[in-house]
Amino acid sequence: MITLINMSLENKINESIKDSMKSRDTLRLESLRAVKAGILLEKTKTGSKDQVDEAVILKILQKMVKQRNESAKIFSEQKREELANIEISQAKIISEFL
Repeated sequence: MITLINMSLENKINESIKDSMKSRDTLRLESLRAVKAGILLEKTKTGSKDQVDEAVILKILQKMVKQRNESAKIFSEQKREELANIEISQAKIISEFL
């Protein structure tokens, strides 16, 4: 695995996507692709084509974790534990970058 010490958060996410593809970890890959999509949406929204500020990326990640935790809670209330577990797992994966 490539060292992720001095890389930007966006580059760390991209490297993790590559690692997930190589290891065929579909849950992790799906979660990280959602993060990347959120970052790309922010880039097009601000009009800045190069880099998004790290603080903005952290806000995106926090929002995604919150969304997944809320979804997991709703799924649990509706007795849909398999879907709740997926949402919780995705929240944990995204939280790794916070």
